[in-house]
Amino acid sequence: MRVEKLRDLIARLHARPRRRLTLLVGVDGPAGAGKTTFTRALVALDPGLDVIQMDDFGLGTADRPDAAAEPAAAADLDWRRLRSSVLLPLSRDQPARYQRYDPASDSMAEWRMVPVGGIVIVEGRYACMKALTTFYDFRIWVDSPREVRQQRLDRGNGSVPRPADHWLPAEEAYLSSQDPAAAAHLRVDGSGAVAHDPAREYVRVR
Repeated sequence: MRVEKLRDLIARLHARPRRRLTLLVGVDGPAGAGKTTFTRALVALDPGLDVIQMDDFGLGTADRPDAAAEPAAAADLDWRRLRSSVLLPLSRDQPARYQRYDPASDSMAEWRMVPVGGIVIVEGRYACMKALTTFYDFRIWVDSPREVRQQRLDRGNGSVPRPADHWLPAEEAYLSSQDPAAAAHLRVDGSGAVAHDPAREYVRVR
C-alpha cells in the first residue's frame, strides 16, 4: 500500500481517454468501507465532479422484497432505473434525468438533471455490479477490514437499507459471486490504518 495525492487521481481522471463526452466513474465497496468519505474528498478538491448516490435509487418499503426471501444482491435498489435513467443516456451523449428516492420519508423526492460532459461519479454499494460495469470508464473499489466497517456501522456511519441479518448475506453473495474488487482499475484502503491526510491523500492498494 502507498499514499498518493487525490489531486493526481483527479488529473488522471480528467486526462483519461473518453468513449463519449461524459466520463463515468463507479465507486463501490462494502458497507462502512469509506466510499463516501473518499468521494467527498474528491469533490472538495474538484467541485465540478457530479456525484450520484446509489441510495438515490433505493426501493420504497412497499416495493422491497420480503425479509424472509432469499437475499439477493442489490435487492433493495432499483439499479435498472439507474441504468435506464442515467447511465444509458449519458453513454449516448444525452442528458440524464432522474427522481431521487428519499429514505428518510420513504418516498420519491426531487428530480435531478445530469448534464452531458465532465465527470460523473456513481458512488455506493453495488455501483460496479456486472449489470452496470460496462458503462464505466474507471472503476474504484474502496475497502476496509470487517471489524473497522462494523465499528463504523455501529456508530451510525454509512447507510444500509435493513438490519444486518438481511443486507449482509446479500452483500457477501455479491462479493463472492461477482468479485467487483478484481475488476476495479483502482483499489483504495479506506480503513485509515496508514497515516495520511484524507482531505488530500488516499491509500492505494493497487
